[in-house]
Amino acid sequence: MNQNNSNLISKYWKNKLFHRDINIELKNKNNNVSSISINHNELNYFNKLTNNNPLAQYTVIIAIYNFLLKRFVSEFDGFIVSNFKNQSNSLPLSFSTDLNLSFKGYLQTVKLEILDTLNNADFNKDIVFQKTGFEDFSLLSHYGININSNSKLDSNGVLFNVKINEKEDIEIHVSYLEGFIKKTIVDYLVQHFKDFIINLENNIEVNLSEYPLLSENEKHQLLVDFNDNDLAYPKDKTIVTFFEEQVTKTPYNVAVVFGEVELTYVALNEKANQLANYISSKYTINKGDIIGVFLPKSDVGIVSLLAILKLGAVYLPIDTNYPQKRIDYLIKDSGLKLLIGDDAVLKNDNCDILNVNLVNLEDYSNDNINASITSKDLAYVIYTSGSTGQPKGVMVEHTSNVNMSLDQIRSFEITENDKVVWFASVAFDASISEIMMSLYSGATLCIPSEETIKYKDQFIGFLKETKVSVVTFPPSYLGLLSEKDISGLRCIITAGESANPTKAIAVLESGIDYYNAYGPTECAVCVSFYKVTKNDIDKSIIPIGSPISNTQVYILDESLQPLPIGVAGKLYVSGVGVARGYLNKPELTAEKFISNPFIKGARMYDTGD
Repeated sequence: MNQNNSNLISKYWKNKLFHRDINIELKNKNNNVSSISINHNELNYFNKLTNNNPLAQYTVIIAIYNFLLKRFVSEFDGFIVSNFKNQSNSLPLSFSTDLNLSFKGYLQTVKLEILDTLNNADFNKDIVFQKTGFEDFSLLSHYGININSNSKLDSNGVLFNVKINEKEDIEIHVSYLEGFIKKTIVDYLVQHFKDFIINLENNIEVNLSEYPLLSENEKHQLLVDFNDNDLAYPKDKTIVTFFEEQVTKTPYNVAVVFGEVELTYVALNEKANQLANYISSKYTINKGDIIGVFLPKSDVGIVSLLAILKLGAVYLPIDTNYPQKRIDYLIKDSGLKLLIGDDAVLKNDNCDILNVNLVNLEDYSNDNINASITSKDLAYVIYTSGSTGQPKGVMVEHTSNVNMSLDQIRSFEITENDKVVWFASVAFDASISEIMMSLYSGATLCIPSEETIKYKDQFIGFLKETKVSVVTFPPSYLGLLSEKDISGLRCIITAGESANPTKAIAVLESGIDYYNAYGPTECAVCVSFYKVTKNDIDKSIIPIGSPISNTQVYILDESLQPLPIGVAGKLYVSGVGVARGYLNKPELTAEKFISNPFIKGARMYDTGD
């Protein structure tokens, strides 16, 4: 090789590998899957297309391998390492991961990359090492493929060894590293590789982003059977309807406990009516107007929430611990009409302020308001944390909360004998779940102060003193408590973080039911849950379970195609609980709340998870 060619080749590899890093050589156990043989009689179109040309065979096989990797492994970046025939060097190949084209079109892009790479394959390792810093190209990807090569290429993740013999049969031997990739995914890769190449004539024009990874039966199982949870519920009822019906059923049950304060259902209802009547007499509040509540957790907070809903207005909780800048943003962005607080010095030029401590409720009627409210009206707005930008106000309708709360009451077996803790912060969506799960069922809502929750020993004392039976914890907080600390509880629900399997089993063995729940704010708090059993003792991960009633959950790829079980994708949620959207953000709403391709007229939410 002359000096000019050597320099050009070295420059080619330097440019190609400029942003590439060596993948750590994994020492995981190497496993083999059953090899497959494809008879030449099944490869008529493949043989016709490639005409026994090794380079053409190489191109087709690489193209199938590469696009299937992207479909089954979402993080795959299109970079593989390959040994071809008698090449002395392992060759890095970089392909586009944009699969929105036909296989025929994809072949052309793969062919160009292969030709370009082969034209620069004859290089001096020492010179290229000086230019690129890479001594061993085989470590540049966890995905490798040998085609009719006797050169040794060890698996550093997934490796296909492909042999095409004289009879034009194809044999594929596959190895993978345990812990790097699941065996189920490797099995899918192998099976789909075989199916695709056998049916190559039918697949040549298929759009690769839409190539089905599931049979019709498998697709039905995941889209329909898994989500077969339709359950009749009172679609016309509102949060107000349910609460007032519960007041009639259990008027003298204790509804709320906060410190020394105990309110029965009838007393709570009367106070909420009095506050609602006061507000309507002093302020012009129309249906759908947003009213903020700037109060710490307390009985007054519950009275305020119910009063707002009874007026047909929309509840917006604002945490009193928020920085002033965030408080100002929420008030301005929401356009709220009124802010209920308990601090006379609270000032804001964007809305009216009501100091609830200055209101003499006894001067106002305690009769039900009977405002005209429908189940499709907005019930509340909860702002997201804003961890990925400005906080977003999520608009949730009455019917979404009704469906979710009734499902929780049924699933967690909540009765009027239960005592449910309001644990979550006032502005966190889980607080809505805790409050309504209790008030819809005639149970008692027990409210600890933020100070009590902050100090573990005080909270344990609160649990014992109030004799609560149901708590929803973040797993990290539950981890601080011993089984003795939580003795007396009947049911624990965890949400917001990944559950700790060891702790979950310990809780279960102490005689307490354990549920792991999942759900975004944009889907009325909870969309799925899993009840832990003794069969989960060896699980390293506690699942998020099955969707709640009237809810559909899908795992989809970038083209909104359903993925096989075990293949990572993005989680989408559809059904009654899906929020109306983001307040004052129509473009973001259109981006995240999209049409459900599987149910006509339905919407689904892109969780990003």
